[in-house]
Amino acid sequence: MRVRPQRYKCPHCKWDFAYRKKKCCPGCGTLLLIASDMLSDTELTELQSFWMWESLKDRWDYIRGWEEHQREAMQRLQEYSKAPIGGLAENEQMRRPQTKWIQ
Repeated sequence: MRVRPQRYKCPHCKWDFAYRKKKCCPGCGTLLLIASDMLSDTELTELQSFWMWESLKDRWDYIRGWEEHQREAMQRLQEYSKAPIGGLAENEQMRRPQTKWIQ
């Protein structure tokens, strides 16, 4: 899985470039963050809004507020961890293969 894109395409001005100098687009100066930038939560909170590379979706996501984005992500993670595995309800028995074979 790629952590950063091969080439950058600014979501704001559509500028296509290969090197991201100072974490910004060279065309318009829009802040573009990737996972390897290693900014702290306080720095991200101070920034308020920025673009972040989403490697699973292979696109830039606009983050309006870091704290709100973090809260939503934690809620999604909790919902995912509580979801039944394989679509089984909690009270349903898991289907198992027959123990006696038909001869």
